[in-house]
Amino acid sequence: MKKSIIFLLTPFVLFAQVYMAKIEPYDEFTIYSQASGQIVKLDKSDETKTVSKVLIKQDDLLERQKLKLYKTQLEDNKTKLKLMKENYAKFLQIRGKSKVDKDEKYYEILDLQISINSLEMSIKELEDTIRKKTIRVKNLYIKEFLVNKGDYVSTGTQLATAYDTTKSKLIVYVSEDDYKNIKSKKVLINNQQSIAYVEKIDKTLDEKYVSAHKVTIVINNPNFGKVLSVEFVK
Repeated sequence: MKKSIIFLLTPFVLFAQVYMAKIEPYDEFTIYSQASGQIVKLDKSDETKTVSKVLIKQDDLLERQKLKLYKTQLEDNKTKLKLMKENYAKFLQIRGKSKVDKDEKYYEILDLQISINSLEMSIKELEDTIRKKTIRVKNLYIKEFLVNKGDYVSTGTQLATAYDTTKSKLIVYVSEDDYKNIKSKKVLINNQQSIAYVEKIDKTLDEKYVSAHKVTIVINNPNFGKVLSVEFVK
């Protein structure tokens, strides 16, 4: 018996439980800025390429200068704190020193310790900002940059769109019959059993395809845009 096939622009259910779906990249990303600053590194030639590199870098010169200064201050304060503690221990052994004098020395140490803690926190914040100003990607397909080199961007600005093309996926909307025990069924792609596997199954009915369940199938086929047939068999 010949199976009926009707083509639409989106995945859909066919008669005789055959589905058609377009090969899509496994995942899609929008890369956002995590810090404010001017973009000093961005290569437009990376568009439509799969890259593993520093994709975008924002100016971090001021943060690095502050970081160097804070680290120097931190080391100096730690050295000073060590000496103050040693002197305080000796001071406590001196007879005739009042409690007020002892407390004064103690609070000097306490103030310095607070300054050290504050510096350590500032250093961590600066290191985090510097890290966020360098955006590295690994094996991502860069679809499009949404900004240019030289632009000043704020936190949350969309910088680029990218895809994970290491794998691919098919999205089909299956009937209630195929939905039943779908995990135990074999997946046929273009009438052939393949290494495709079902990754996600939506238990709820789809809002658009009102009597169908959305199913995501992971495959290894880089021919993005190509339409394949999908069947679920026992």
